[in-house]
Amino acid sequence: MKRTAAFATTACLLCLAAATAATAPAAADYSGNPLAGDNGFGVIVQDDAVLGSTETEGSVAIGGNLTYGPGYNVALHTPGTFTAPGDDHPTALLVGGRIDHAASAPQGVLQVLNDGYVKVGDPTGSSVLDEDSNGAQVNTHIVAEGAGYDSTPRVQQTVHQPVESVTDTTGLPDLDALFADFRDRSDAIDTCATNVVLRDAEGVPLPDQTGFPAGTSAHITLTEGETNVLRLTGEQLNNLSEITFDNQPDATTPFVVDVDTTGTDGTFVWHIPTLAGVSGDQAPYMLWNFPDATDITIADGDSLEGTIYAPRAHLTDLDPSNIEGSVVVRELTAGPLDADGTVVNAGEIHEFPFATDIDCEGTEPSPSPSPTGATQSPTPTPTPTGATESPTPTPTDATESPTPTPTGATESPTPTPTGTASGPHPSHSHPGPPGHGGGHHHRPPHGGWLADTGTSSTLYAVAGAFALATAGIFLLGRRRRPKH
Repeated sequence: MKRTAAFATTACLLCLAAATAATAPAAADYSGNPLAGDNGFGVIVQDDAVLGSTETEGSVAIGGNLTYGPGYNVALHTPGTFTAPGDDHPTALLVGGRIDHAASAPQGVLQVLNDGYVKVGDPTGSSVLDEDSNGAQVNTHIVAEGAGYDSTPRVQQTVHQPVESVTDTTGLPDLDALFADFRDRSDAIDTCATNVVLRDAEGVPLPDQTGFPAGTSAHITLTEGETNVLRLTGEQLNNLSEITFDNQPDATTPFVVDVDTTGTDGTFVWHIPTLAGVSGDQAPYMLWNFPDATDITIADGDSLEGTIYAPRAHLTDLDPSNIEGSVVVRELTAGPLDADGTVVNAGEIHEFPFATDIDCEGTEPSPSPSPTGATQSPTPTPTPTGATESPTPTPTDATESPTPTPTGATESPTPTPTGTASGPHPSHSHPGPPGHGGGHHHRPPHGGWLADTGTSSTLYAVAGAFALATAGIFLLGRRRRPKH
């Protein structure tokens, strides 16, 4: 019976080890449109938004409260494609919280154009007016509670929308659930294998181990027919004064930039480079992915072509240049308001939604290049010309290293960084704002772009379980040996 129990124990331990091996997290391939489920909104904000200046050409969805400036336009070109159940027009402006008239510019008028409807989740502090003093139907205005039809500040529409429709939230998108998906997708895209090389005007690759100086001009040649991925630290991105595209992104050749801001604790002040060779026609096929950023400020620079995908970040726009693409952020300040209601010119948000699929092969997280001034890994001593480099000899009787996990194993959406040959790097957890889906485990900053040669801990778990079970069988067998 004891021997039977020992074999059962062995089987259980081996099953447990096998299950552990089958579920061990690894890097994930990604395929799909990262904005899937956006319901056609060009600007999507999970929490609060300040629309200070100047306009968006498409529709806007805000999960929290709205504050607005002296003259902001929504839906300049299109009211969007989402129509709530029972409504006659698309929802051009969705406010999940309330409209904060008191914090808005005293002279503020936010116009919702193209006969778009407005949805307000919490009407506290607002009066919705759709009739004039004679009881005749007029275009709907949303004013401070108790204020008159043409009072300021106000949100005004170019269509009559019934009062009950404005406050009816039936069938509206769940932005919290959508942003949980956005964060997962952003993390998965962050593991996409890098396949874009920055080069100078002569075609020589720029240094990626020690970085490149401020004011650098770079050229990019995209590989046609596949997703092209470039990975940069925030500092490296700001050191580029100009990026020239020698050929252009399109629906089959999208361009993705994964921006690592861990070196500045998720804070990034962005000086947008000149983007030569691309325009609004290519913007639907360009994505700027900020998986770990929590605070982004666009300080100055050229117009940005492509979608800003920063589902954990508060984006503050201080730049009068335009954004040509969708905006996906946790919180948005498009032109901060001063106490007297004056506003910083934040430019326009043009309607160029991301319109293709990203299809990339995931890789095990590899160390990111260090920001300038960080400690770099020692430069290896070069091998003499003509000499054959040999591996470091293994000491006599040393334990042989386990075979590395084969490349191409199925990978999970949130990869666990695997250690290098010198030992595993610690995982840097970025918890993100409270209540927004937890942290993003990001590759730690490290000098150089080094290959990951670490051994999976699963192999050790299996070997340990097997050894433990075998020892148990052996001891039980010795206890039952008859005496002579």
